Amino acid sequence: MTDRVEARAARLAALLNEDGTLTPAKQLPPGLLTEGDDLGAPYLEGLIAETVGEGLHALRVESGLGTPEVLARRGLSKGRLSQIERADLNPQLSTITQQADALDYDVTIVFTPRNKGRRAVRVAVKPASNH
Repeated sequence: MTDRVEARAARLAALLNEDGTLTPAKQLPPGLLTEGDDLGAPYLEGLIAETVGEGLHALRVESGLGTPEVLARRGLSKGRLSQIERADLNPQLSTITQQADALDYDVTIVFTPRNKGRRAVRVAVKPASNH
């Protein structure tokens, strides 16, 4: 678990009362209970970057590849790889697919409907292999 995830879990755990009940919404810190449309673009971009970064880091660890091997396969600098995995950088889709390719994974985007009665659409995104 990353430091950010642990910090978020600690903040949420702090909202639980000792008796197991939850803190009433009106007593919660401002902005904690916002709807998706109310979240600003910078927050959403950060959330996406964090999710992608954690996912790519997990894939690298699961693949048993260290940073040097990934760098050799992908041609990234150590600093850039670190920025992506720590969510300090919101990578472009092409960077995500190239990184996944270096780890022998494909990327599939799933467009999930918010309304019932429509089907999800899956799109496979594959870069030109560079290894």
